[in-house]
Amino acid sequence: QCEEERAALEEQWRKSYLILEDLVEETGNACNDMTCEEAVEEERSSELPPLNTERSERIDAVRRAQNELVDEKEKLEDLESAFEKLEQVTRETAETCDNEEIVSEYLEA
Repeated sequence: QCEEERAALEEQWRKSYLILEDLVEETGNACNDMTCEEAVEEERSSELPPLNTERSERIDAVRRAQNELVDEKEKLEDLESAFEKLEQVTRETAETCDNEEIVSEYLEA
């Protein structure tokens, strides 16, 4: 009877060992399986080019806007300069007119 139990236990141990060996192999395969990582990398790679293109387009738009602002600033500076000159000429003209009135009054007297 001990021999039969021993044989049954050995058989059970052998089966358990084989099951564990299979589990270790499956786990090792699962750990080394790169399918998920490759799928994620492929998905990321397919999504990045449109994002890069969009980013480039936005950067170009910002640069164009900056250049337009520089152009508008130059125009504004030109207008401010012209306005200052106009004010100066207006002051000079007013002074000239005032002087002419004084001279005209003097000449009439």
